[in-house]
Amino acid sequence: MKFLIDDNMTSMTEEQFNDCLSKVSEQRREKVLKYRFQAGREQSLKAYMLLQRLLKEEYGITEPPVFRELENGKPVIVGHEDIHFNMSHCKYAVACAVSNEPVGIDVEVIKENVKDDLARYVLSDSELENLTPLKFTRLWTMKEAVVKLTGRGITGKEQLRPLLDDYFKGKSPWQIITKDFPEKNYVVSICTKAK
Repeated sequence: MKFLIDDNMTSMTEEQFNDCLSKVSEQRREKVLKYRFQAGREQSLKAYMLLQRLLKEEYGITEPPVFRELENGKPVIVGHEDIHFNMSHCKYAVACAVSNEPVGIDVEVIKENVKDDLARYVLSDSELENLTPLKFTRLWTMKEAVVKLTGRGITGKEQLRPLLDDYFKGKSPWQIITKDFPEKNYVVSICTKAK
């Protein structure tokens, strides 16, 4: 498994943006341009460009990847279905992971004001103890990375709240790496199957 994080979120010039946009697949261009605001467009584009970089470095793939969705909505790379990947972006960073095994990655802004109802919806009772903005964001990204790895989605708190219970008991089928960047105001978590 290999992952990259890019937190150089300086706005692109129009020329830089158009140059980068010309180097991605038509499918990705359409997705990028669907974002309402330029910041979202740039984040989506930068995440895809990380994927292109990882595919070239790790697998020698130079053509821009095209995706198709599996029944559960998880995307795969057409012609390279054996390569697993995941991308994420937020205001302060973009992240991407590739692997020969299923992988999930999530990057989120550290939320300064966590609403009690959201925390109670997302976190188990034990996770709510001594809750700080950093701890909440760390747990959120861990759960999101697991969901993205499995591709199963979340339909309610009954599934989301206990998602990490076995992980914290050392009985989890997942391995999760979490990196905190409080000075840059974001957290990233990467989830793979436990060895």
